[in-house]
Amino acid sequence: MFGRILALIIRYKTISFGSFPRLLSIFYWPSVQILFWGFFSNFLIENNTTPFIGVLSIILSAVVLWDVLFRGQLGLTMSFLEEIWSRNLTNLFITPLREYELVFSLIIISMLRTLIGLTPAIFLANYFFDFHLFELGFYLIFFFFNLIAIGWSIGFVVSGLVLRYGHSFEELAWAIIFILLPFSCVYYPLDSLPFMMQKIAQVFPPVYVFESMRKILIDNQVEFQQLYRIIILNFTYLLLSILFFIKMISSSRKKGLLINQGE
Repeated sequence: MFGRILALIIRYKTISFGSFPRLLSIFYWPSVQILFWGFFSNFLIENNTTPFIGVLSIILSAVVLWDVLFRGQLGLTMSFLEEIWSRNLTNLFITPLREYELVFSLIIISMLRTLIGLTPAIFLANYFFDFHLFELGFYLIFFFFNLIAIGWSIGFVVSGLVLRYGHSFEELAWAIIFILLPFSCVYYPLDSLPFMMQKIAQVFPPVYVFESMRKILIDNQVEFQQLYRIIILNFTYLLLSILFFIKMISSSRKKGLLINQGE
């Protein structure tokens, strides 16, 4: 009996700790929770003179906009992984389907899934908390498209890694977005972070989106320099991620990996 139990423990240990993405998801979650709530608490303590309604509006705006990024990434990645799980990739690629057509279809379905998923949430927030996201005006549309584009960039990278290196990288579909969370300054300003984390955060577009959002809601000001940075960084990352995804498809085809994909 004990031998069989030991054998199963060894098996599950190998599954859990045998790949870097799974190992990362195990160790990273507690650290993310501590960092996230610590920085957020500091922000609230330092700004305790702000009216409660104002703080609530800022938090709910951040929640909705962050979910745009999260749903955009998850909608794209899950749609592609469905093809892998159902072993349908070979069926797709023996048709005249081009890689760029797959890219466009994943982007469109991600957009639809995000819009359908967020619409009820926005109405619920408006009904229960008198929350008006549309106070951001035109910049709401700008933030929406840029955040969902960030999600697409992450989704293409994750999908490419799963396609090329196998199922162990499926963990990244859920974990990678939260790896980015502490550096995105969703609920607290950039200067709340330690110096080294600030330097890392400035490489990613989300920090400029959420900094701009708070600037509009709190000070009613728009920093156009940050908006330009968002556009430049997003265009660069999205282009590179699409090229990476297409490269992984080509590499998997040459190595015959498409046939072995699936559950």
